[in-house]
Amino acid sequence: MPELTGLTTWAGKIVVDTTNHFAAAHPWRGRYDVGDLTGSEWVAQHLPGARVVKALNTLYARFIAADPRHAEGRQVAFYAGDDADAKTIVAGLLDSFGFAAPDLGGLGEGGRLMQLDGALNAKHLLLQDVG
Repeated sequence: MPELTGLTTWAGKIVVDTTNHFAAAHPWRGRYDVGDLTGSEWVAQHLPGARVVKALNTLYARFIAADPRHAEGRQVAFYAGDDADAKTIVAGLLDSFGFAAPDLGGLGEGGRLMQLDGALNAKHLLLQDVG
């Protein structure tokens, strides 16, 4: 993440943070220490001015790649962020892909639910469309 800081001017850009704070995934080497922050708060600190929205990190790739619309309902893709306008744009994008997209609040509370060991991490849920 720190290597990305200087790649561009991040101010005003929407960044969809799909990361989890693994120290290394292959081979597994634990978690990267982000202190008291959530992983997305840490990402936001390294991308000054970026409008960070956490999304698509709780699903395994095969669930993201597949059509999220099923006879039983739509695959849930949670999102969270501190910028209301950026969240609206990301929610619209997720909806256009076919996901049901519940807003979990800010990067602190919502990000904590979605990150490694969070209550919603690796939960593959379908939301029934009724009405």
